[in-house]
Amino acid sequence: MIFNKTEEQEKDYLQRVIVLLRNTINNADQSIKDHVDTLQEYKDYLWSNKDIDPHEIRSMRESILNHFAIGENVIDKRKRLGKILDIPYFGRIDFKEKKEDSIILPIYIGIHAFNDPSSRLSLIYDWRAPVSSMFYDNEIGEASFPTPLGQIAGKISLKRQYRIRNGKMEFMIESSLTVHDDVLQKELSANADDKMKNIVATIQREQNRIIRNEDARNLIIQGVAGSGKTSIALHRIAYMLYAMKGDISSGDILIISPNKVFADYISNVLPELGEETVPETSMEQILSNVLDNKYKYQNFFNQVDELLSKPTDEFIERIQYKATFDFIAQLDRFILHIENTYFKARDVKLTKFFTIPGEYIEEQFRRFNRYPMRQRFETMTDYILETAHIQYRITVTAKERTFLKKEIRGMFAGNNDIQLYKDFFKWIGKTEMFKMRKNHMLEYMDLAPLVYLHIALEGNKNKNRVKHLLIDEMQDYSPIQYKVIQKLYPCRKTILGDASQSVNPYGSSTADMIRKAFATGEVMKLCKSYRSSYEITNFAQKIRANAELEPVARHGGEPQILQFDSERDEITGIVELIGKFEKSGYKSLGIICKTELQAKHTWEKRKACTNKVYFLWNQSSAFVNGVIIASAHMSQGFEFADVIVPQVSDKNRCSYIDRSILYVAVTRAMHKLTLTFSGDCTELIGK
Repeated sequence: MIFNKTEEQEKDYLQRVIVLLRNTINNADQSIKDHVDTLQEYKDYLWSNKDIDPHEIRSMRESILNHFAIGENVIDKRKRLGKILDIPYFGRIDFKEKKEDSIILPIYIGIHAFNDPSSRLSLIYDWRAPVSSMFYDNEIGEASFPTPLGQIAGKISLKRQYRIRNGKMEFMIESSLTVHDDVLQKELSANADDKMKNIVATIQREQNRIIRNEDARNLIIQGVAGSGKTSIALHRIAYMLYAMKGDISSGDILIISPNKVFADYISNVLPELGEETVPETSMEQILSNVLDNKYKYQNFFNQVDELLSKPTDEFIERIQYKATFDFIAQLDRFILHIENTYFKARDVKLTKFFTIPGEYIEEQFRRFNRYPMRQRFETMTDYILETAHIQYRITVTAKERTFLKKEIRGMFAGNNDIQLYKDFFKWIGKTEMFKMRKNHMLEYMDLAPLVYLHIALEGNKNKNRVKHLLIDEMQDYSPIQYKVIQKLYPCRKTILGDASQSVNPYGSSTADMIRKAFATGEVMKLCKSYRSSYEITNFAQKIRANAELEPVARHGGEPQILQFDSERDEITGIVELIGKFEKSGYKSLGIICKTELQAKHTWEKRKACTNKVYFLWNQSSAFVNGVIIASAHMSQGFEFADVIVPQVSDKNRCSYIDRSILYVAVTRAMHKLTLTFSGDCTELIGK
């Protein structure tokens, strides 16, 4: 017999669950109030009785701490229950274990678990629970799920999915094969909202395997545009916080994100899943911090902008060379060269009667080779003076000790990072590969190699508590950057991106290159694109073909390519398209330009016609819903219901990097895509 067989029965059951949830929440509220009142009573008692026995004070302190801990747990439970009141669950499977006397168990699955307060029976299972994995991985028929004692095998006899909003069941889908697909299509047909949302109700089988992968130390996710890789990575974090509770917390996780706006865009996902937000940073900030923020440097955004607006062959060559593994090998050989040649020991006259021979100092430099070179000086000084005291009864003053350490440090010719880096290019015979900008500014591609040298000589002083590192837009970082990251963060990692979406193809990395940089790693692929309609995906394939990409079977209108007589007419045309968008019912429009300068120019030009447009630039920190104008680089990771890509002329879109940038731009579109130009259209889109 099927529990809650009909949709009406399911609706009645939902309301009963909601009543239980509300009662439990009310009880939690009362419990919190009671704990607050009790703590206040303790406080008042201590304040009014200053001469009470120390033993009583100690006892009361323990009671206060216990009440505080219990109260925190109640508050945490109250928060979780409050989050599921509107949508208690989204799916159900009926499972019968393969053993005697087993019964069919209806398993309702939601964002959080909920037990009947009176019977203690599980009414809702957390989507991350082992038993819930069957909902994502199996259809009706034979199934199993993992437990600490081994696999539990059985059979799924029913599978349903629900859409519940504000405590009301909008529909129920029951199918043996297409339960996910049907709901997924309904969700994909919706408009893009202001920020990324959780996708627990529509997680696909291949995505679930990534989320629940606990074996890979370095998990590298190669996902095509629109495959949901960032969302999946965030759900993976939520899963780990659940599965490894007690071993890892949100504060132990760090996200390397492409920009502050993107960090804001994804900021809702983990709180929706009942987890705290995790710290985020940028690659440049990490690298600069290692160098104590001593140097001015070109950031990645400015590097890309230069490649798009005014590249030179020499600039491109420098980027390409420093993104090779040969470059890393040369650096390693140079570090060995420093070890062998940069320390020139000499005699040190420490006192009137005591001179330390240079040969002996050289011997100690070699003795302590397990230390990074610049860390040896302190240890060498202590060892030399301790030996002198033991063997010769020589005692020195603090001033003499400082003098000796300074003298030993002065024997090493590698104390200046920049000079060492210059020496490296001279040593390999490629002095043209290093160019300092105006005002002693480093080029972006020099920051990581400089840190690599610094760590080799100084050691890793980055004492952090990071237990899991998440790196987004993996394709935009070079092998030397990954080598540095591995030295700074020798923890588990989730790395995700798409080699086809690099905004700097001259210095990018593929999944295989990243695995090589870490010397180990498991590559998992997401090949199905869910974001864009079938027509938009096919159009993007003409710009940059990806044989592995599988478009979702969701159809829409064909992308439009509009020609205008002049740039002024094109701006007027874009304003008219904005007007059509405002009447369309879509919630988001992205106007994706080639460069930030062009984006700013477009934004300023349309101000005479409409003010309902937000300019997203590299200093922005918040994502705003509505109409956004941005460069393709700034739009990475975002999606819009409607997208306009202006200035797709042959003059503006003609280089090797333009193909990557244009591909990024068009793959932001979910439902509608329009490209505009004046003059002649670029050949990159087949026109």
